[in-house]
Parts: sequence; structure tokens; C-alpha cells
Amino acid sequence: MSTQKSISQVWGSRLGASPDDLNLEFCSGRDVKALPMADEKLIKYDIWTNLAHAEMLCKTGIISDDELDELKGALLDLFQQSESSGFELDPDKEDIHINVEHFITHTKGIAAGKKIHSGRSRNDQVATDMRLYLREELMGVIEPLGLLVESILEKAAEQKEAIMPGFTHYQPAMITTAGHWLTSWSQALLRDIARLINTFNNLNLSPLGAAASFGTSWPINREYSAELLGFEGVEENTLDCITSRGELEAEIASGISMMMNHLSVISQDLILLSTPYYNMLKIDDRFITGSSIMPQKRNPDFAEVIRGKAAFCHGALTSLLGIIKGSMSGYNKDIQISKYLIMDLFRECSPAPPLLAEVIKSLEFKNDEMRKLAETDFMNSADFADWLARKHALPFRECYDLLSLAVKYSEASGKITHEAICRAIEENKSEISVSREEIEMINKPSSLINRKNHTGGPAVSSIESMIENQTGRLAGYRNQIAGKKERIESAWRRCFSGA
Repeated sequence: MSTQKSISQVWGSRLGASPDDLNLEFCSGRDVKALPMADEKLIKYDIWTNLAHAEMLCKTGIISDDELDELKGALLDLFQQSESSGFELDPDKEDIHINVEHFITHTKGIAAGKKIHSGRSRNDQVATDMRLYLREELMGVIEPLGLLVESILEKAAEQKEAIMPGFTHYQPAMITTAGHWLTSWSQALLRDIARLINTFNNLNLSPLGAAASFGTSWPINREYSAELLGFEGVEENTLDCITSRGELEAEIASGISMMMNHLSVISQDLILLSTPYYNMLKIDDRFITGSSIMPQKRNPDFAEVIRGKAAFCHGALTSLLGIIKGSMSGYNKDIQISKYLIMDLFRECSPAPPLLAEVIKSLEFKNDEMRKLAETDFMNSADFADWLARKHALPFRECYDLLSLAVKYSEASGKITHEAICRAIEENKSEISVSREEIEMINKPSSLINRKNHTGGPAVSSIESMIENQTGRLAGYRNQIAGKKERIESAWRRCFSGA
């Protein structure tokens, strides 16, 4: 849930409500905020990997019960320290793995710390840490994305009868409803959730025990350590376990890039429809920003930043694909760059769904204005042609030609008139007639919308069906995620008992 700060911006006096914290942070980005070390994000995951590996070493007789107790005590102390006062990484020790091993062996003085690397390499250790990190970060995208879909569906239910113009080529096209527009957004985002869940399944396999790529002669039990880490199984071939680093990052980047594309479409819709020239929507004051020089401005910065961050995602995806292209099987140091790219991507894009969910919840549709606009620019022309073709059993193209003339002859009035359609019929030497009552019916948006009650159409009954179906799909995805979370949380509790 987003929060609000008191108005302190140079443009704050323009607002009727204080700016939303999440909105301000999302829009300001790195402008006034430093980034932490990349491996700081891996501290808790490396501790978890070490705990699971130590448990496995004890189970297979490689270390004793007493040595396990010592190692677990040191690792849990380190976890408590990192959670409370922080654990400062020493750059001279190269990475998180050596920092943790040094803490156990030297800071805590535990001799068994020198045994904890048995049966593994930093190659499979970091691959495991990264999968744990990616798994949690991906969950942190999927769940808010579900909340965004939920907020859209709730708004669609409110606006299922709200008549509005539809556009193609940015030009007035045909009459639709706000409910139909909104459920198009949620339908696209549900595909994103399905895509990201599939990616989650692909990465939720353990590479631990692959060692440097070629396995180990130690009598390890990879299935046991995978269970302790909440994985759903083992990534079997040890060489592919290491070679595939960067692949999962690229798959995630692909899924999030598609999601950000969809969020960009929503953002562009919000930008245009909220301008004074369209005047169909109002974005809440909490989610707009102002100008340092123009007091009247209401800028939807969040939407513009979403568009920019979508492009950022595309760049990260291209870089990730380039890094993993053509490398020889096994570990190669250039893969380290994939860590920075995916961390940057999550940092920049993860806040977008929860922010947009809050925007949608507070969105105000100007229904009277939308209806007025839907009655202009001859947006009922295609439906009029369809109606003539059905009623008189005429070819659609013939009716299209009639309506083209009728539109031409009605330009001055802004609506298709009875005189104009009669003139078009006469010029085309057609043997049909249209009454004034029928023209009145055709010029009434609701009468046209109610006829489009097929699957996926803008009629109220169709929108209600879409909302029901999409709500059901969302519930199914949430059930899947809940089961996965429970497995992971159970494994965490098992390893961190006593922390």
C-alpha cells in the first residue's frame, strides 16, 4: 500500500492532496538515491545456501553433528547481524561467498568453516544464490501484478455501462465502453502472470552440487539440499547448471519487458485520455506532478516513466541475450554482468504494477463527457453499415458505400442525418428505406453497444462474463503462487529455526 507525504515540492501548492510516496520515489529514481553493492542483495540467500549445504554435508557424513551445530550457529548469528545492523562486505574478499566463509572461519573462529566448501564451487554457489534471489524478486512482481489486475477488474465492474469512444490510428473509430477498454488491459496482464509463473517454474530447480560444472567426488545428496532450499527439484546436468546462468535472467527480462509493454500501453491511454483535449479521465492528485514554472500543470510523470522503463527493460534483455550468446559451455566471467542487469531491471520495474494499481483504484471517469464524445465524429458509421446489411440482406460493401456518402453529406451536422442517408440511397439507386426513428436509434450509442453481446464484446453482459472469467483465472494463478510460497517458506523455517 502506498503512503503520502506532506506537500513539500515546489509545485505542491497546486495539489488538492499530498503526493504519493511511491509515485515520488518511482519518478525520481536514482536522481538522489545511491545504489548498494550488488552482493548485498545476496547476503540472506548465501546464508541460506550455506545452511542447506552444511545440513546436507552432515546428512552424508562429510561433517559431524557438532560441526554442523557450530556452522549453523555462526550462520544464524550472521543472519541476525545482517538483518539488524547490517553486514559490511569487504571488497578485498572479492564477493559475498568469501566474505561469509571468512566470517565463519576467522571472525567466529570455527575450524569447520574450512570444510563448508566441500562438494561445491563458487560457480554453483552463486548460481544457487541467484536462483533464490530471482525466485523472490519474481514473486515480488507476480503478486502485485495480480493486485493490478484485481483493481482493473473492480473498476471495469463500476464502468461496465460507461459509453466512450474507441480509437484506431489515434483517430475516432467506433463506440465502446470503459468496461470493455479496462478488461482489455487486464486480459493482457493475465497473460503476463501466466508467462512469469512459467518462468518461475523453470528457475525453481536447484543447481547446488554442480560444483565447477563437472560434479564432485564427494558423496553429496543434491535432492536433499534442494528440498532444504524450497526448490521443486534438481537441475540435473551439472554442466548445464552453470552454463545456463544468464538464461533465466534473460527469460525473466523477456517476461517483464512484455509486462512493461502492456503497462506502457495503459500509461499512454491514461496520458491521452486525461488531457484537457480528450477530457475523459482524471488522475488523482496523489499521482501527478507539477511544474517549477507553470502553476497549472498536472503531469502524469509516472506514466511517462513507465514508458521509459519499458525501453530500459528492452535494453537489459538485449544485453542479457548478447552475454549468453556463443559462450563455451561452463562458467565464463562475462556472465557476472548478468547479475547487475537483472538487479537493475527488478529495481527499476518492480514498483510499476503496485503504483499503477493505486492509480487505477483512484481513477475518475468523466462519463457524461465520454458519452458526448462517443456521439461525435460518426463513430456509429460501421455499426450503421452492419445494421443495413443485416436488415436488408445486402452486401456489406454496398452498405459501406452508402454510409460513406451519408457521412460526407452529414459533415455540417456532426451526426448522420435522415436526409443524408436518404440522399445516399437515392444516388446509389438502392431500393431500401430508413425511417427517422431508425436513424434516432442508430445515433443512440447504448442501442449499438447492447447488440455487441458476443464473447469479448462491449455489451454489459459480455463485460460481466469477461470479468467473471478473468477473476477466475486470477484466482487460479493465485492458488498456484500460494502453494509455491508455502513450500519456500516452510523450507526457510526449517533452515532458519533459531534465527
